[in-house]
Formats: sequence, structure tokens, C-alpha cells
Amino acid sequence: MKKKGTVFALLLLLALSLCTPALATRDYGVIYDETEMLGSPTLTMQGEQTLPQLSGTLGIDLRVDVLTQIDDDTVDDAAMWIYEAYEYGYGDHKEGVTLTILLEQQDADTYVMPADGWCVYATLRQGRGNSQDLADAIYDAVKPCMAEQAWNGEDMTMSAVALTQAVDAMAEAAEDYILTNCPPDAPGAEAPEEAEEPEQSGTEESQAPEESSVDMEYVFDVSDLLSYEEWDELESRAAAISERQHCGVYFALVDDYRDYGDGDVYEVTYQLYHSNQLGIGDDRNGIFVLLSMNERDYAMFVYGEYAEYAFDEFGQERLEERFLGTFGDDDWYGGISNYLDACDEFLTKAQEGEPVRPAYWMQCFIATGVSCLVAGVICFFLMGRMKTVHKKTEANAYLTKGGLNLTEQYDRYTHTTETSTKIEKDNSSSSQSESGGGGSGRSGKF
Repeated sequence: MKKKGTVFALLLLLALSLCTPALATRDYGVIYDETEMLGSPTLTMQGEQTLPQLSGTLGIDLRVDVLTQIDDDTVDDAAMWIYEAYEYGYGDHKEGVTLTILLEQQDADTYVMPADGWCVYATLRQGRGNSQDLADAIYDAVKPCMAEQAWNGEDMTMSAVALTQAVDAMAEAAEDYILTNCPPDAPGAEAPEEAEEPEQSGTEESQAPEESSVDMEYVFDVSDLLSYEEWDELESRAAAISERQHCGVYFALVDDYRDYGDGDVYEVTYQLYHSNQLGIGDDRNGIFVLLSMNERDYAMFVYGEYAEYAFDEFGQERLEERFLGTFGDDDWYGGISNYLDACDEFLTKAQEGEPVRPAYWMQCFIATGVSCLVAGVICFFLMGRMKTVHKKTEANAYLTKGGLNLTEQYDRYTHTTETSTKIEKDNSSSSQSESGGGGSGRSGKF
């Protein structure tokens, strides 16, 4: 009996070693994605560089596990088991934090996170700090990234963006808590201060001290096409409009949109919107326009129920007409200024319950006119085919008064007239409607 029990135990251990997530077999760094659908260059960098480097600085292990099935009753139990089974933890005391996410497969290409499908597990050695406080701090920081709309299986791109956001939030919260409440030993204590130096590196230029006092939150001039005074004014106006209208109004000037994400210009625009947590309120209402200078690409992204009420498909077209043409003349300040004014106007109308919509009386007038025209053409066509009932019996009834009159006509060549038209530079813009990223918008050229 004892021999049979030993054999059974060995078989069970072998099965567990083969069937449980083989975290070490995949090259994801400290981030494990069992779905194999959430990967991105950003996530790879986080798993191979950001988290490992921060782990060494803080003296705790930072890991992320995305699972598709668990044998435990809850995600919390699975997180604890994985932490012990795979010997997570930094140093002799095995201190660390894990973010564990459970996704259930819907079909071949989509996964959805169930209720209570994620957790944060943390452990600190006795005397250094409180493990539960650390877990709570990171949980609160990551929670906004776990919104249902990002993990409902409708758009895996949104889930991928939400995961990279969650990793950033986790890293920032862990760093803040550890350095404030239980900093590591002296050898690693100096490193976080060195990480702050790049924020001061901008002092090389003469305007840097003044510019560094204000952060870019609404108008992002990465291409440096605006003077500091122009950008400062536009940033202040965008902030005031966003706060007053309860809808974020954003604009970005970049050199090449491909540097910021994967896909076309519209896809990159909504990736930036989600990865930077743009928008105001629980629904993150906002509108975001991006101009890419390299090939003069343009995209508009509208997100949130209220924002899409103010800027529906027709409203987006009318809004675009108010500012996009100005960029064709390389007037960056004027174009963004027109954009902000138009957004303020459209949002005000939406707040008053009268959003920008097609003039329905005009549509009815046009429809009526077209109907009458079609009916008239049909009537004339039918009348032309009708014949009179009574025919004339005398031939002279068909002669006009005065008889038949023929005159001779001659054409004589006198001269030739030539005309020419100057070809003007074409500054027209073209765009088309788009959808995706949980919202809608437009993209094209400017």
C-alpha cells in the first residue's frame, strides 16, 4: 500500500510539473501571459527591464501572471500557490509583489476577465513593513486599469493596453510605498534619487526653467512646432475647457505616429488615449486629435458616452471642417486654436441638449423636392406618349399661319479665343470615419 502511495505521489508531482503554467519556458521576463495575445514591445520592455531593475532597487520581487485556468477556488489562492511553487521573492526573505489576472477564453481570439478575476499578493519580512498595506496600495493604484470595458473580450487591443497600464501603476505604487515606508538597505537606497535626474536634464536650454514648471496634460507638442508662449496659452485653454465641460479635450503634434504604437494612425491614437488614461470622469469622456508630421497623417478619437453624444459621426465631420484645413497651411497655432473653440462650442450645445446634428427640416425639404421632381418627370414622360382622341381631317389644319418659311444660313470663320486657368496649390484634406478602441473617430491626411 505504501509503495502504491509513493508511486501515485510521484505521478501527481510529474503531472503538476507538466500541466501547470511553465513560467520559465517562455521568454516574457517576469511577466507571464498564458493567452499569448497581450504582448507588445512595451510589455516586453516592462518584463525584461523595468520590473527587474526596480526589483533590484527596492529589494522586492515584482511579477505579473496572466492565467487562463486555475485549479484553486479563487485567484487569491492561485496567486499564493504560484508564489510558493515557483519560488518567487527577492533575497533570502523572499519578499515580493505579484499581480495575478484570470482570463476566460470566449473563442479562438478573445478572452474575458470574470468578476473578481484579479488580485495583488504581497509579502514583506517581519520588521520591514506591513504586507497587507503594501498590497492595498498597489491594488488601489491598479484598480482603474481593471475596468470591465477593457477586459470584456470585445477588443483585445484594449486589454493589452490596460495590461501595460497596470504594470506601470504597479511599479509606481510599489516604488512610492517602499521608499516612503520601508526603504531597502543602504546599497540600493541611493538609486531612486538618481532616477529623478532626467527630469532636471531639460535645463540645458535657456527656456527650460520656465517650461519645466508646467506639465503637458492636454496639448502635447512633441514636434516642437509651437513657441513656448503659444503652447502655454493653448494648454491653459484646453485645461479650462476640459474642466468646465467635464470632457477632456486633447491634441498632439508628433513626428511619426509609428514611434508610439502598432497599427495605422487611428489605432495608435486610441492606444495613446488608453495607455495615458486620458479622459475625465468614470467614463473617461474625451476627444483626442493627433497630427503626425512625417507623412502628414491625422486621426481623431472620441471616447465616452457623453463625448460621443457631443461628437457623433456628423458632429465629427463638422468639427473637422473647422480646423483641419488650417493645418494644410502649416498654421499649427491657428489650427489648434480653432479646434479648441469648436470643441467648446459643440460641448456647450450638447450640454444644453441641442448637440450638432443635421438640419432635419432641410432634409425634409430636399426629400420633398426630389420626390416632386421625380413625379413631374414621370408625368411629362407619360403625357408625351399620349395621343389626341379627335384627329383633324384637313391637311391645312397642320400648317402654321403664314405657311412654310425657309431661310438660308451661312457660317463664316472670324477668330479663335483661347483661355487659361492658373493651377493653385492643393491644400485640401481628406479623411474617413473610423471605429475601434471602444470609441469612434476619423483619420486621413492634412
